[in-house]
Amino acid sequence: MTSTSSVATATLTWLGQAGYALEAADGQLCLIDPYLSDYVLEELGTPRIAPVVLDASSTSATCVAITHWHHDHLDLPTCEALAATNPQTIFVGPSSIVFRLLGRGIARDRIVTLEREETTAVGPFTLHGTFARHEVPGFLTEDAIGLVVETGGVRILHSGDTEYDARCLAVRRHGPFDAGLFVSNGSGGCMNAREAALMASALEVGVAIPCHYGMWAPEGYGAWSGQDGPGAPTLDPQLFVDTCAQLGGPRTRVLEHGEPLALRPVRDLPA
Repeated sequence: MTSTSSVATATLTWLGQAGYALEAADGQLCLIDPYLSDYVLEELGTPRIAPVVLDASSTSATCVAITHWHHDHLDLPTCEALAATNPQTIFVGPSSIVFRLLGRGIARDRIVTLEREETTAVGPFTLHGTFARHEVPGFLTEDAIGLVVETGGVRILHSGDTEYDARCLAVRRHGPFDAGLFVSNGSGGCMNAREAALMASALEVGVAIPCHYGMWAPEGYGAWSGQDGPGAPTLDPQLFVDTCAQLGGPRTRVLEHGEPLALRPVRDLPA
């Protein structure tokens, strides 16, 4: 049943890679996997090419939700800056983020663990941990999660970094979703654009949005000139858009870095 309300109750902004800022109606922010530094350059030698669209040192965040410990998701310099200027900020994520945050001086009582099939609430945000399969040799993330975040009647699905796996579809029990965010780069243990579109088309999603591309030059995702075939990165979001259309899947939207998207409940959500 479609809601008659036309008032936006949340705003979603793409921060780059798999990072988003979800702003509740009262202005409080939940940051999801915010990558706002050049930490991957510092640790792994890969420089960002995407603009930094949010200043961590001057941002007030109620909640920072982390899907797994990889450097472009658990951005420790960003988390440290947010913690220093926001004594109320709570960091939420799987247990593997805890000791890494503690090592940056963030107090244990500011860290809430969220595993698969668990739920927690921080301010106006309710967060559900969901299944993800992110298997990267040498960078194991056995406790990687996807996320469902609810605020003001709006429900957002974030696939997390994951390969395509039928177990991911169990997330439909938290739906329907007003927006779905799907990793689509096709390398490093993530779905390719076609697989991401297949997942989106199997769920009730108001608008499907691809992500996890454009942060680095193509070679940063394992691409090189002439690479094609199975395992090749899929860094053009248009492939996700076209595949969703071919599958009769949900409406799609490709966001630019820093572009906000106003959201409102598009259907009456189940309790």
